[in-house]
Amino acid sequence: MNDRDPRRQAPSTAAPTIEVVATTSAIIDFLAESAAPVGVQQVATVLGLTKSRASRHLANLERLGIVTRSNRGRRFQLGWRVIRWGHLASALPDLPEALGEPLAALRDKLGLTVLICTAAGGDAVVRRCFAARSAIRIEVETGLMLSLPHSPSARVAFAFQSRERRRELLAHLKSREASFRVEDADNFTEQVAAIQRDYYSWTLDKFDLGHGAAAAPVFDFEEALACVVTIMLTSDALTDRAPPRHVIEALLDCCEQCSRLLRSRIRFPVPQ
Repeated sequence: MNDRDPRRQAPSTAAPTIEVVATTSAIIDFLAESAAPVGVQQVATVLGLTKSRASRHLANLERLGIVTRSNRGRRFQLGWRVIRWGHLASALPDLPEALGEPLAALRDKLGLTVLICTAAGGDAVVRRCFAARSAIRIEVETGLMLSLPHSPSARVAFAFQSRERRRELLAHLKSREASFRVEDADNFTEQVAAIQRDYYSWTLDKFDLGHGAAAAPVFDFEEALACVVTIMLTSDALTDRAPPRHVIEALLDCCEQCSRLLRSRIRFPVPQ
């Protein structure tokens, strides 16, 4: 089985009893990640399936309109039904549009790339990237999955879900594949408590790409998590202690402004 880039891969949280659904989900994820149509053998190799099993799944998905064949007929790509889902999803409340002004102001104030992310199970997904205006900048793709336990965006998204939902998700997080598994539940619980106290999370350079990140929550009128705002930081701006104080202050101030726009009354703490 080939290793996929963990920065693009969506984690699997499926229990064995829903193996067929999990395999289907993995195929759809892989097709979504692929820049071009892929063949049956490529799907089988990357996902660790037999060629006949991959072929059966693709045939069933084709009948449902979830995948379609390319013009040459031997390769597959996402079908009309997934495109329809995308159009329906695009009609949902447009958080990047509603919060665009304070997020763009945060980008320009710090000269750094800013992301708006939403919860995706126990993880987070990038809804929009406000790329820094400098010639050398960090750009992040819309739709990129930011996964636990390493992503600060995902940690914030997890921390501000309900206690019952966190308990339910943690059972899956402890059994996921190695790249996405929470190995030490006690330590992870302590991290979550710290995020709930401080309202932000950060990380060093996990994948040796020359950057890290800091993230904080935005709340809606029901005082529920609406989204997560993330600042992309160069590695030389991070230390073993924390990101620069002015960056965290600007991040929390922006998230409080965004929360006010969504009619939340939550007051954010002053960073220590």
